[in-house]
Amino acid sequence: MPSEVPLRDVRSELERHGWTLDRISGSHFIFVKVGEIRHISVPVHKGRVKPSYIRKIERIHGITIRG
Repeated sequence: MPSEVPLRDVRSELERHGWTLDRISGSHFIFVKVGEIRHISVPVHKGRVKPSYIRKIERIHGITIRG
């Protein structure tokens, strides 16, 4: 299983694909994209994102994130 990925890597990859940080709600960073109905909610703890959330983003949105 891959290790946790730093938020800065996740954020830069999402921004590269047109997503922008809309807001932070507690420990969740909410990203939105013009023309998309859904948003991406990324739970962050100690500045890192768990592998299960990375796989979910990759599967649902077709974005490859490597830390």
